[in-house]
Amino acid sequence: MLHILRCSLLAAAHGRCFRFGGARLLAALLMALAVSGCTSEPDDSAAHEAEVHGPAKPALAPATAAAPLNLADSLQLMVRELDAVRRLGCWDEDFAALMAVHHAGAQRLAAVQLSRGKDSTLRAMAQQVLKSHEKDTHVLALALKREPPAGQEYRPGNRKDPFVRRIAAALAPLRQLPVLPGSLDADFATLMALHHRSGVALAQAELAFGRNAELREAARRIVRDQQPEIKQFQRWLQTHPTLTP
Repeated sequence: MLHILRCSLLAAAHGRCFRFGGARLLAALLMALAVSGCTSEPDDSAAHEAEVHGPAKPALAPATAAAPLNLADSLQLMVRELDAVRRLGCWDEDFAALMAVHHAGAQRLAAVQLSRGKDSTLRAMAQQVLKSHEKDTHVLALALKREPPAGQEYRPGNRKDPFVRRIAAALAPLRQLPVLPGSLDADFATLMALHHRSGVALAQAELAFGRNAELREAARRIVRDQQPEIKQFQRWLQTHPTLTP
């Protein structure tokens, strides 16, 4: 029942950014904080334009209640949820909604590692992911509980728009699942490095376009924290060659 309520809140909050921006963000954050959510097929350009300028669409279909059983499924679920985020044409709000879902994906990966992973270093890093991402999620919510933007700042359906292109480039690597080493620990390190590279690119898009001071500070923190973590995951993989191809 709680899962259905979360999905209803997410669907009901969708609308133009000058009316329902804050509510929409909070609905997305409910999904991130609970590490669950709603999914749908990605919209093409024309449908996305209609979504922004036309009537509200039906509620998104809820995902299965069970958590993903493996890391690859966790990553693919995150991609589906990112595709389901309805962008309103507001730089700060759309970044925050996407980053909330992106953080929830990292939390799912970390939860799998903590439940089944064996390496103590990676388990400690998974604990840090849960801690830091939960803090960021609260910051995203607090930053946009204030006044939403006054109108559209970009057209989500315009693939030539610089912000649209930056977001697409940030999410593109997530759609191509790499060849995984095969052990859960090595798979976690591989996918978290991929996830963080995408997260850094999303944060850099916010730094290039966003105006909200708190969100820009959150984006700077994401870049500052996740770039070293990418190197840590890469070093771990290099020092455990027997667990990688």
